[in-house]
Amino acid sequence: MLGFKNFHAAAITIKGIENIRIIQKGQLIGTKKQNSTFENFAKIMAA
Repeated sequence: MLGFKNFHAAAITIKGIENIRIIQKGQLIGTKKQNSTFENFAKIMAA
């Protein structure tokens, strides 16, 4: 990875990574452990 051009881009990327980890852990209301991470992500994005 070459790095980020500015702080704003880095902050957005880190937030996205943190959100995926939260979904994987099942820490969001409305996610189900039996669903895959992608299914939970798609359900949250559709809402």
